[in-house]
Amino acid sequence: MIAYSPADIEIDHVIPLAEAWRSGASEWTDARRKAFANDLDVPYALTAASSVSNQSKSDKDPAKWLPTNSAFTCEYVTSWALVKYRWTLTVDPMELAAIQAILSGECGAASITLPTVVEAMAVHPVTPTTFTDVSAGMSFRDEIMWLADRGISTGWADGTFRPYAPVTRDAMAAFMYRLAGSPDFTIPTSSPFLDVPTNYQFYKEISWLATQGITTGWPVSGGQEFRPWNFITRDAMAAFLYRYAGSPAYTPSGSSPFSDLRSTSSFYTEIRWLAARGISTGSDIGYGCRNYEPFGNVKRDAMAAFMYRATVGGTTPVAEGTCSPPAPPMKPTPPVEPTGTYISGYVSPGAFCKKENAGWYGRSKTGVLMRCTTSSSDSRLRWRAV
Repeated sequence: MIAYSPADIEIDHVIPLAEAWRSGASEWTDARRKAFANDLDVPYALTAASSVSNQSKSDKDPAKWLPTNSAFTCEYVTSWALVKYRWTLTVDPMELAAIQAILSGECGAASITLPTVVEAMAVHPVTPTTFTDVSAGMSFRDEIMWLADRGISTGWADGTFRPYAPVTRDAMAAFMYRLAGSPDFTIPTSSPFLDVPTNYQFYKEISWLATQGITTGWPVSGGQEFRPWNFITRDAMAAFLYRYAGSPAYTPSGSSPFSDLRSTSSFYTEIRWLAARGISTGSDIGYGCRNYEPFGNVKRDAMAAFMYRATVGGTTPVAEGTCSPPAPPMKPTPPVEPTGTYISGYVSPGAFCKKENAGWYGRSKTGVLMRCTTSSSDSRLRWRAV
């Protein structure tokens, strides 16, 4: 038995607050979220854990993290399922598969009393967010409004969302921090990046991104740079979302589903993971082919779609092996040059030629092959097209 000092013990939420937020708590009232965070009515919603274990777990679900001591696996997964049931939180497909595999396999049969479901608290009606430049029927409208209703993006003071504007890296840090539920964390007193001072507008959000390992920035002389004003590219967006999800184990299979993505491309695995979950489907370029445009800038409407699908669930994953462009047109076989004597210089079609040149070949200025010969209607030697 390992002995820990009190300083090494932390109170851990079996369902991390960020996971709860992604599973439905984002739509709760503040009072319901507070009740969830302090649920003492069942013995398994909160548990004591070592600080090392708590940090290792972070906000991962059973598909991505299990106790290192396998003797606690069944108890942990059972508690996870019961808390989700008690608070009617959603379960994603990978999470469900992991829970079912563990509880139906190594844990064996057990008699479990289901907890009382905590009824939803009354929600005060709120005026839905609207944007003057987001109209009904436009692409990603629902995803944009989902983002706004959860306070992840509030748009600009003039009432616009600016869906086609590219997203800067500092704004992306703010969006992802809010997507996680604006979690509490110790803000570092010293910036992790040379170009992000501690009084920077999004210092807290960028620092959180760094402490979670979601971004590492660029190594430069003397430290790291975040480059907050750079636009975020689509390949970097894939990396951010993959790390935000806990860098789940994933090995790409088969060929790339995108014509412009090779296995040697930066963030290949992260982009393939995004496609496998239907978070991004790229763009249709015809003949069953799709492009991802990894170096293109992420626009605000696409950012809303990425975050919505990463949280709620993606669309149909991009299929592999469907790209069948037509074969390029065959180049005509050049004509075989006849053997014989060729006159130097150009010849004029229809011009008379000398008797000693009879049977010789030549070319006109336009490249037409000519021969010094007679015809059935003209016995005189002329340069005639072959």
